[in-house]
Amino acid sequence: MFTDRSDGRRPAPATIRRALAQSGLALLLLLQACAPRQEAPPAPAATRDETPPAAATRTDPTPLDGRVIADAQEYPWSALGRVNLAGQGFCNGVLIAPQLVLTQAQCLYSKREGRWWQPQELHFIAAYQRDRFLADSKIAGFTPAPGYTPAAGANLANLANNWAVLKLAEPIGLTTGWLGLQWRDPGLEAREARGEAVTLRAGYRVDWPHAVSLYFGCKGREAGRGAALADLCQATPSERGLPPFVMADGEMRVLADFFVRGAAQGSALARQAAMTRRGNLLGDPGQPADRGPVRTVPTASATTLLQALGYANASRDVQAAAADYAADLGLPPRRPLDLSLLAAMIRSAQRVE
Repeated sequence: MFTDRSDGRRPAPATIRRALAQSGLALLLLLQACAPRQEAPPAPAATRDETPPAAATRTDPTPLDGRVIADAQEYPWSALGRVNLAGQGFCNGVLIAPQLVLTQAQCLYSKREGRWWQPQELHFIAAYQRDRFLADSKIAGFTPAPGYTPAAGANLANLANNWAVLKLAEPIGLTTGWLGLQWRDPGLEAREARGEAVTLRAGYRVDWPHAVSLYFGCKGREAGRGAALADLCQATPSERGLPPFVMADGEMRVLADFFVRGAAQGSALARQAAMTRRGNLLGDPGQPADRGPVRTVPTASATTLLQALGYANASRDVQAAAADYAADLGLPPRRPLDLSLLAAMIRSAQRVE
């Protein structure tokens, strides 16, 4: 408190302000002296990166919904192709020999014009992915299944024998490889149940015409006898129309039931394609030419599946990821990345769905 001076005059305003400032400074110093001292946080010590290396990283499985876009320039997908129909659509075709393509007979008949397409109006391209293909050929001729009558529509005879063999002008199968055929029987179904075989559908969809689509379905409540071939678990109509295949014993074959209902009806197809029959097998697959443009190891498909299964990432070598996957299956860790291992990956992906 300020009091009057002895001479009766009050202090000047400037004198009052100086006194207040000095009192405030003294109070601030007193509070700082009484406050508890806080230690400065220690500087962070230099530590090594504890992030596990990419080779040891695992991620949670990511469901693929039973479908994958494959790389058509890798075998066996390179043996699939499109039969182009005079600029008016296409059919799926499969190379079954260096110069032979198997397709559906109904695809080679123009319903709008009421006639068969002429060979010169057709063209086959294989290993086609978006804007690039690795092999193509003109069609020298074709033979539809005996007794197939397009005007009869979907009668029993047509449904049981809906195939045609196209003779190519060039043996492009030597470049792309080709596939054998197989009919379903109880033995194959038993092998599927034991996990020794896996079925899938593959080809060019009408709603995705510029890349090979794989549909391998899922092991849900619809699974059971014959369900693996149908692949109806969440399949779209365009996926149901893709040709079916089976992977077993390190190779992929066309499931011939899609074209010929039962091996007993396959004699005409065997004669036309000049293929040897052994029980429910017809012909043998053929590998692409050595040092050709087609990659003989399906690395791209394996990478997609391994990533979905939690074994691979963008910075990791796919061979190392495949070795880890093989080891988890109890297989030799140095097992090569081949169709047997790819089939196992598809089975694993089915269980993840």
